[in-house]
Amino acid sequence: MEVNFGIGLVMIPVVLFIFMLPIALLVALQVWLCKRSPKMGLILPGVSLALSLLLTLSMASFSTLTVRAGNTLVSPVEGGAYTVAPAQEGASVQSVQEVTEFHPKTLVAAGVLFLVCNIPTAVFGGIWLHYKGQKDTSEALKKMRIEDLG
Repeated sequence: MEVNFGIGLVMIPVVLFIFMLPIALLVALQVWLCKRSPKMGLILPGVSLALSLLLTLSMASFSTLTVRAGNTLVSPVEGGAYTVAPAQEGASVQSVQEVTEFHPKTLVAAGVLFLVCNIPTAVFGGIWLHYKGQKDTSEALKKMRIEDLG
């Protein structure tokens, strides 16, 4: 029992390090991109937003899909369950009726997934706004100094 506790005590920091290292590297990359140029600072938020949209739309579209594989037809029914039935003999793929219903549960799940997947977009966007605000403030101060001297 004491050995398991010791292994767990050692593994918790290792697992946290494995998860936190990529996050820290992405934040450092975002800061570096924002310092180079405000336009380059929009790369990571844009990529993050595109990936979250792709994930959300694919989840929403595949949750309404009817699948026909071989001689078995799998289709959604009321209540979120699926029925599995043998397909008609000699029926072509075009003659199989597809059911594409969009349930409210799917809409809620897609909304929650979109919000969760956009957490990195909000973080990267916040970093971009911070550095953009600093750059705008320094440029305004430079203009004021030039006007004062002139």
